[in-house]
Amino acid sequence: MNATPHMHETHASTGAKSLGAKRTRTTKVKPPEANIITKAVEKSGLSYQAFVDTLTQTAFQGVKFWRESDLERLLVAAHRYELDPLNREIMMFEVGPAEPPELLLVVGVDGWAKIMNAHPQFDGMAFIESQELIGEVPSWIECTIFRKDRKIALSIKEYFAEARNDQMVWITHPRRMLRHKALVQCARLSFGLAGIYEPDEAMRIRQSKRQTARLKDVSGKEEIMQKIRKQNC
Repeated sequence: MNATPHMHETHASTGAKSLGAKRTRTTKVKPPEANIITKAVEKSGLSYQAFVDTLTQTAFQGVKFWRESDLERLLVAAHRYELDPLNREIMMFEVGPAEPPELLLVVGVDGWAKIMNAHPQFDGMAFIESQELIGEVPSWIECTIFRKDRKIALSIKEYFAEARNDQMVWITHPRRMLRHKALVQCARLSFGLAGIYEPDEAMRIRQSKRQTARLKDVSGKEEIMQKIRKQNC
């Protein structure tokens, strides 16, 4: 009898006097569990190549180099938080000048709202704006998140003087950006959301890493020049 891919057969003799008679026992062998990439491809309804091509244009847009391990990390986080990387609810963001560059998991404000609304203990949120203005922007915005399993709600204030920067979105939509900052920080503490960042955070991290790298480069060059001067003395 030929074995099928899902069946494993073993044959045992019934005894020396009945060599022609054999008893057959079949044992089912479970197929290997599909990995996170295979599951995501099947869920999307796309072919593997179409899935990767779409991710390259969405969740990995702007990323020059990424590996399969980066794709797995993205898909694991997307599964955990029930976000769609194909629609850029969660994405990879390249930071730092290192090769290969470090990649951060970034979630837009819509994704943060989706995570909160999907949480079984989420019981609403509220915002309060400061009456004191800096220009036409409140000096702070406070976000409060209520949970069904807690008696005391959590409130977080974000201050405009600390949060703003020179990115164009902070010039054109400062009030909205400050509100988003308060929402994200409050959600992070209320639901223990670690390992994901919002776009403005990721941009600041990239700027900081690049600035640090430039300073190290200048410092290294200065050290070399000092050694050359000493040798020439």
